[in-house]
Amino acid sequence: MQYAPTEETYSELQRAFHHFNAELFDNKLEMPLFTLQRERRTFGYSSPERFVQRHSGVLVDEIAMNPAYFPVRSIKKTLSTLVHEMVHQWQHHFGKPGRRGYHNTEWANAMERVGLMPSNTGAEGGRRVGEKMTHYIIKGGPF
Repeated sequence: MQYAPTEETYSELQRAFHHFNAELFDNKLEMPLFTLQRERRTFGYSSPERFVQRHSGVLVDEIAMNPAYFPVRSIKKTLSTLVHEMVHQWQHHFGKPGRRGYHNTEWANAMERVGLMPSNTGAEGGRRVGEKMTHYIIKGGPF
């Protein structure tokens, strides 16, 4: 059988999404369309209702992951980016997102609930909310 890198990559993202959706989000999230985007200075992003299903007309969220970082970050850190974007997806459908690009207190609290500490620096002591946010993994947390 011939190696199928596209199928392998996207099926792994879907499996990870199913796992985290069940474990951290009570299966509340709908499967997004995954894309790989090489956006500068970002590990990933979430775009709500970005695509339309051709036959049903249902709007589908996008979660984009930046493959440029796959070889230089651990799998755990890469998967934490997926969960970070899932929190954005959750907030869009079940919360009140801040203005475009702003990570608000509701988002920060949701991040902590899933085991990720929001931080503008990616380290302890960083701001929990703001425009350009990242996170670090909480030791012993749900993630």
